[in-house]
Amino acid sequence: MIKVFFLSALVLTTRTPELGWVQWTQSYADKTICENVIRSDHKKIAAAIQHHIGKAFKLVREMRCMTYERALELNTNLGH
Repeated sequence: MIKVFFLSALVLTTRTPELGWVQWTQSYADKTICENVIRSDHKKIAAAIQHHIGKAFKLVREMRCMTYERALELNTNLGH
């Protein structure tokens, strides 16, 4: 079975709950490639997230590559 990874960002907002993981729609079959994208495009990704969320955006606390299931689990733990 192939694991698919998504660029995932832990975002702080003015919404409740204030923390949540958002995922890019682009998927990666290789986690290393996904991590390389984060390293090279971190600022662009954060700017795109800020633009997408708008006025509720505060900051990106962290970026990781993870599966959809893992992000769902982490968001559930955060109260989503």
